[in-house]
Formats: sequence, C-alpha cells, structure tokens
Amino acid sequence: MKNLLIVFILVLTLTSCGPYQKALKSEDNATKVAMIDTLFEKGKYGKSLALFDQIIPVYRGTDSAAPMAIKYAKALYEDESYINSAYQYERFIQSHPQNENAQLALFMAAKSHYQMSPIYSKDQTDTKIALTKLQEYIDVYPSGDYAPEANIMVEELRDKLDKKSYEIAKQYHHFGNFRGGYINAISAFENFILDHPGSDYQDDAQFYLLESQYEYGINSFPQLVAERLAKAKEYYDTFAKRYPNSEYKEDADYILAKIEDYNSKNTSK
Repeated sequence: MKNLLIVFILVLTLTSCGPYQKALKSEDNATKVAMIDTLFEKGKYGKSLALFDQIIPVYRGTDSAAPMAIKYAKALYEDESYINSAYQYERFIQSHPQNENAQLALFMAAKSHYQMSPIYSKDQTDTKIALTKLQEYIDVYPSGDYAPEANIMVEELRDKLDKKSYEIAKQYHHFGNFRGGYINAISAFENFILDHPGSDYQDDAQFYLLESQYEYGINSFPQLVAERLAKAKEYYDTFAKRYPNSEYKEDADYILAKIEDYNSKNTSK
C-alpha cells in the first residue's frame, strides 16, 4: 500500500509538471504561444484561454497583437463563451479595421450574437441584436465570403421572430372572450399581417383573424353583432382571395356560412 501511494504521488507530480503546466508557469512568451498552437491543433480551445489571459497584454501594441487577438476571439467562440467572443471580435474590428481578418471578425461577431439567440418562446432581445449585426455584415460585404451563411442565419432568425409574434397573437385567441382575448387577438393578428408580409404564418394569421372577429362579433351585444360580422365577412373575403387552397379553407367557409345564416335570420323583411 505504501508503494502504491508513492507511485500515485509521483504520477500526480509528473502530471502537474506536464508541458501545459510548464507553459503556464514559464516566463518565456514563445513557450506559451507554442502551447496555444498545440492546443488549437488538438481542438482544446478552452484550455488555451488561461494562456491567452497571460500573453494578450504582453503583445498589445505590437505587430503580433492582431493575430493573437483574432485567435483569442476564436478560442472564446469555440469554448461557447459567446458573449465574450462577440466582445473580442468587435474589439478587434475597432482596433484593426484595415486588417485582413476584419471581414471574418465582423461576421464572427454577428455569429456569436446569433448563437445567443434563444428559442422563440423566450425573450427575443438577443435575436434582434443578432439580426442587426448580421445585416451590418451583409451591408458591408454583400458579396463577402460569409454572405451566404449570413443570409441563411438572417432567414432563420426572422422566422423565429415571426413565430414569436404569431404565437403571442394565437395566445390571445385562446383566451376567447376572457380578458378581452378576441379583441387583443384581432389587433395582434392585424399587426402581424402588416409587419411580417413574407412569413410562413400569413395564412394562419389571416384565418385566425377571421375566426377571432367572428367570435367577437357573434358574442357582442345584439345591436353590435351585424356590424362586427360584416367586418368578419371582409376578413373572409381577403382570406379566400389570398389563400384559396389553404388548409383552413373549409373552416373559413363554415364561418362564412354561419355569418350568412345569421344575416338571413336577422335581416328585416
């Protein structure tokens, strides 16, 4: 047992004095840079960050500052420290605007923000920031190396915002007459249709706008029903014209039939 303990202590000692630990403790910056390169080759980006913390201040203001800064930002990104990688890429652009890696830095700053965009059901502040940053890259480099990827990410983020807005309107619809659900739904669907013209949820929004208006109208005070159903009929006409082959067409036709039935029974002879 005593021999095993000695062996264990020796292993720990050797491990603690390995190349990485030696580089951390070394006063030779070239040794630290060489270890960073080795770690990059092995994909151990997170492990390199402690070394970057030591040498970034040393190389600031030298010819090595720019290549070291872009590598540091990459290490942060690959370690999924996106808020820090975004900051470092943006700082790189400010410090080295004419550098050959300026385009890469602008794109990767935007991509870092893209990675912070949450699922659609959560607050979309980061999504909006990412869209702004990606659009900035596209505006500066419309034919840039990363423009195709940037455009794909823009479409994805826009779809996420579309879904967020649509689901909020749908939530109001589910409330029904409780807490002004249908009134809020009508307003939300109208705004969605105007603000998201290319959305995949356009026909859904048009149908639920119709249904919300119908339910709001049919459940109104008797003297208000006809006027509000007339508005629902307008929504039906728009829906039927724009989406004649929609999956909601049969349901929309059923609502129209109910509107016409109400009108036929309540029209003065």
